[in-house]
Amino acid sequence: MKNIFFTVVAMVLAYSAFAAPFNDGKQYMTLTKPITTIPPVLEFFSFYCPHCYEFEKAWYNQDILNGDFGLHGQVVKYHIINFGGDMGQTLSHVWAMARMMGVEKKVMFPIFEGLLINKTIVDSASLKKVFIKSTGIKSEDYDSAWHNPIVLSLLEKQKKISEDINLPGVPVMLINGKYIVTGDGLDRSSINTYIHQYANTVRYLLSKR
Repeated sequence: MKNIFFTVVAMVLAYSAFAAPFNDGKQYMTLTKPITTIPPVLEFFSFYCPHCYEFEKAWYNQDILNGDFGLHGQVVKYHIINFGGDMGQTLSHVWAMARMMGVEKKVMFPIFEGLLINKTIVDSASLKKVFIKSTGIKSEDYDSAWHNPIVLSLLEKQKKISEDINLPGVPVMLINGKYIVTGDGLDRSSINTYIHQYANTVRYLLSKR
């Protein structure tokens, strides 16, 4: 009987933890002026941001380890322009190229690590070299994509949306164009715990009307 009692208590506590309320101003904040015609899950990041790198690594690893962690595939990523000076602009441009070519997954970690870890990316030429090596595209295709109208449109859209919502920092996600996940009320005792609570907040906001 005692074992049954403790089992029931453990189940109740586990349910309570999962069903903990989400509060506006704690785990997320609501925009006063929603942004329309954007993807349901939009993340803003910077290749110069170490926290963005660690966040992406943890999120990606959880996606690989757990087949049901499917939110990772729904996230559309915009690189912020107003961080890193001229190189920040170049990185945003190259990220727009990666999105247009559909090679985001191939270039994300090589660019992060080239900037933050092994320091092989120091200018636009070395960035181009890493991009080409990680994707296998030709140099002339890279140069052509730089001036592609679709790329220029994506670049302008990234810039406008980040300016419109006055980002509190990065990495940060915008859900359904009206909710920003702040992460302030999440458990930061470990990156995996934080990522799972972050994902649960995103799921909650996707279902919120």
